[in-house]
Amino acid sequence: MGSVTNEVRRRGGVARVTVLLRMGYTAAQIRSAVARGDVRRLRKGWVTVTDAPTDVVRAVRLGGRLACLSAARHHGLWVPETTEELHIALPRHAGRRFSDSATCTVHWVSANWRDEPATVESVKVLVRQVLLCCDRETAIVIIDSALNQRKLSLSALQEIVATVPSRFSSLLDEVDAGSESGLETLCRLRLRGLGARIRSQVSIPGVGRVDLIIGERLVIEADGREWHDGRSAFHADRIRDLALLRLGYVVIRVSYPLIMSEWMLVELSVRALIGRREHLWSATHRREGLAR
Repeated sequence: MGSVTNEVRRRGGVARVTVLLRMGYTAAQIRSAVARGDVRRLRKGWVTVTDAPTDVVRAVRLGGRLACLSAARHHGLWVPETTEELHIALPRHAGRRFSDSATCTVHWVSANWRDEPATVESVKVLVRQVLLCCDRETAIVIIDSALNQRKLSLSALQEIVATVPSRFSSLLDEVDAGSESGLETLCRLRLRGLGARIRSQVSIPGVGRVDLIIGERLVIEADGREWHDGRSAFHADRIRDLALLRLGYVVIRVSYPLIMSEWMLVELSVRALIGRREHLWSATHRREGLAR
């Protein structure tokens, strides 16, 4: 058995004292860890290490656990940067004494609260919360991310959808486990009404995979900040673009700000290209053997 500190850290940085006692740690060991400053008491019955995630600490201090969008971010799922409000799950019996609802979004839980010692909702639970709390676009972004990272299976998603109102049943046809980023999902969802076929993560010989292809030859590349900052990444992207152009593809590269704040500029450009049928291979392309 390791130290109390290591066990608390293994549990995400925050742990219930009763759980530590059930594992064989003694009250004296816990008190000693607190006295040394290795852990500190967070609230009655809970201890935390000093470098525990801030949002988890805050959720537990408020008497709950991390939920919905906050839990999705904690699990490494793609969440819009503009989503900063804390989401926590609380037992329904806490409603009368909870006074911080103005500072966070609360998800009330009716199940026996003590049956689950976790400090962060599971992916399966948070996906249901996201469906009922957020707009459909945000929900699909998070579900795509969970499916792509294999933190949620399609069968588990079907089980979740069966527990929510019937208006969500069509969502099963809208998700795409192949989507590798939330930006890619957002582009796919917003362009699907333009009347052209959209494919995700298409492999092109000599280039590699591209985020989206609209129709036959219109490539959309969604540049997330985490992958495309820096001179070397910028240069590599332009080499890919030139390779695509040589093969006859039309390339639109869209950044995070364009997708999140100036989407209409993107959509107008795509509409113009589709209107001129530039998303399809022409007779000239076919004669030159470019169409594939």
